[in-house]
Amino acid sequence: MKVIKYFFIGFFLILVLILASGATWVYSQIDSSLPILEGKETLWGLNYTTFVERDQQGIVTIKAKSRTDLALATGFIHAQERFFQMDLLRRNSAGELSSLFGKAALNYDKKIRRHRFRERARKIIQQLPPAELALLKSYTLGVNQGIKSLKAPPFEYLLLNQDPVEWREEDSVLVVFSMYIDLQHDDGKRERTLALLHSVLSKEAYEFLNPKGSRWDAAIDGSQYSPSPMPSQVWSSATIAAQTPIFSEQEGHSIQDEYLPGSNNWAISATLSTTNSAIVANDMHLGLRVPNTWFRASFEYPVDSEIIKVTGVTLPGTPNIVVGSNGNIAWGFTNSYGDWSDIITLELSADKQQYLTPDGYKNFSYHRQVIAIKDQPSVGIEIQETIWGPVIGSNHLGELLVYRWVAHDSNAVNFAHTYLEQAQNVDEAFQIAARSGIPAQNMLIADKSGNIGWTIMGPIPRKKGKVGELPQSWASGENAWLGYLTAPEYPHIKNPQHQRLWTANSRVVGGDMYEKIGNGGYALGARAQQIRDNLLAKNKFNEQDLLTIALDDQALFLKRWQQFLLTQVLTDKAIKNNPLFTQAKTLLLAQQPLKASIDSVAYRLVKNFRLNVRDSIFSQLNTSLKNLDKHYQFSAIRHQIETPLWQLVSQQPDNFLLRPEASWQALFEKALTKTLTKMSDNQPLNEATWGQANISKIEHPLSKAIPFIGHWLNMPAVPLAGDTYMPRVQGQRFGASERMVVSPGHEETGIFHMPTSQASHPWSPYYRSGHSDWLTGKPSAFLPGKTQYTLTLLSY
Repeated sequence: MKVIKYFFIGFFLILVLILASGATWVYSQIDSSLPILEGKETLWGLNYTTFVERDQQGIVTIKAKSRTDLALATGFIHAQERFFQMDLLRRNSAGELSSLFGKAALNYDKKIRRHRFRERARKIIQQLPPAELALLKSYTLGVNQGIKSLKAPPFEYLLLNQDPVEWREEDSVLVVFSMYIDLQHDDGKRERTLALLHSVLSKEAYEFLNPKGSRWDAAIDGSQYSPSPMPSQVWSSATIAAQTPIFSEQEGHSIQDEYLPGSNNWAISATLSTTNSAIVANDMHLGLRVPNTWFRASFEYPVDSEIIKVTGVTLPGTPNIVVGSNGNIAWGFTNSYGDWSDIITLELSADKQQYLTPDGYKNFSYHRQVIAIKDQPSVGIEIQETIWGPVIGSNHLGELLVYRWVAHDSNAVNFAHTYLEQAQNVDEAFQIAARSGIPAQNMLIADKSGNIGWTIMGPIPRKKGKVGELPQSWASGENAWLGYLTAPEYPHIKNPQHQRLWTANSRVVGGDMYEKIGNGGYALGARAQQIRDNLLAKNKFNEQDLLTIALDDQALFLKRWQQFLLTQVLTDKAIKNNPLFTQAKTLLLAQQPLKASIDSVAYRLVKNFRLNVRDSIFSQLNTSLKNLDKHYQFSAIRHQIETPLWQLVSQQPDNFLLRPEASWQALFEKALTKTLTKMSDNQPLNEATWGQANISKIEHPLSKAIPFIGHWLNMPAVPLAGDTYMPRVQGQRFGASERMVVSPGHEETGIFHMPTSQASHPWSPYYRSGHSDWLTGKPSAFLPGKTQYTLTLLSY
């Protein structure tokens, strides 16, 4: 027995030793992957000594003797702080995520590979102007030396049992392509959805569901477009059903996600500013994760006899400031949602082996793609292409469809954006915007002299014929893209009469400028209108005043829905013998004005009632159309659907036979019952606050893969104020990826918020630093603070 006892004791001690040794090794690997904050590092390719200073939050100030040295240092810092994020961005657009995550990413990679972004990135690199190429080469040198200077690879690679792959110049182009995928449709889903509606419904029903304008329009030029009238003909599912094959599986129609990648920005001229300079505010709305999309930085470098000092955010994987201020101009972006892509219907030869073009029939081209899969054999796919772009499938009539997209052209990506760092005024910024290769953005600029301006930054195609929201054949040559607009043709507005500018992903302008931009799925104008009205409410603003607009969570959009509930649904007859309805009415009356505050029960009630009414009204239509074409997506048109939805709700027409209930009142009461039942599940209704439903889930992409301790990588789960259709856009995993308010020449009084932090490493001294200011709206400085760490980069 003693022998057995000693054996087990010895075995246990050995096991403990093995586990302790393993834990020590893992600890040392994670600890060794921390970025270098202080000391000296010698870098190949650096011409002069360069200094990297970090403040308490890890915000970097890079001081270099040349722009290429600064790019090299930026690459070094990005790699040390954010290499895994950069790796995901390049793999995302290259369709190479399967080599990192295995078969789980294969379908996504197959979908993305049809764009052949890696090949396109290589071609773009070959045509970049020498100065931009030099920046990328220096940046790439810095990235690869940054990752090699770590004592161990970033901890994510330890978890994935992978090694980092070195950076190439083309990878920075792929990072920008990932932003195209995030900010524009990569699959034509909106146009395909509109095409199906147009094919199946009457003309007046189609125009009703796809209105050109609404009461929410808030264009900066004052232009207005009217909504379409209610269809006079009977709405029936019979016409649709006659064309609808029956599938064994049907997708649920409920779509609760209201968020879309976008942003808010606004600017005021010097006549309205307490700084005597113009001021710009910007909050870019994106998916929120750990680490954040952006990395804060301040650059200092000489140009001729002048020292350029520019502060803002960078996108890891690229060498420039994305939004910020250089002392002469400040600029910010919102996604433009112009029409930057089109679907082409092909006319095929009798044997279906060729397609018709203005020059006759042509053969398809085919491109072999091989997708590497972690721990499994590679998979080969073949991409079918035309002179206009890749074949993306067929419609419900069996016609082959081709995707024409700005992202496929050689001018889709460049790094002319970098010249904003040196721009002196609004007019110079306009010129830079017109030659920049990024996903087309609404750019607002404020300059030191007090001017403000709006334009589109990014390529704008010049279109011919009936090229717009619906697929067309391009076989005859009547429909086509004829290159891209030149700088003098770009839409722009400078110093409008009211001295205010605003954009929020909705239509910005009308007339000829609108015709150039088109409609790629604008947001409803409710956010823009609320921002506009806040700007018109005062005649003098400082930075805090503009931040207050960014944090506005008033639910003006839902005000009429609240009144509709009180007056049309919660009638005396409806609430009689219905305690839940009675309680709901008491809560709605008590909480006015309606706000998306964390303690509001009324907001959650009204929001969910509207969504349930919407989903119920369009349930039969959505189910029928989804059965007809699996590519139909109600989400592609959901933002403008508020206009026809409200017309149906307020007018309650008898000819809408798609209604799933016997009467409109029955539909409303059923939607309210569903709302209240869910909200009061296992709790009193008066405790079902908006904050309870809108709890942050800002997580690291690998946190769920780490048992027990993975949650430490995530940001704290807390209730969040704000929602859609108001300036303070906020969801659980979506919202302001930054908030910036700055007046050029007065950066010291500027304000900046950023969720998560600069760091991606959980042991970093500034992990989560600054996140609480973003949560609470506390003003925090735009400029970096006092230097806490200094890293000196030396040349060979």
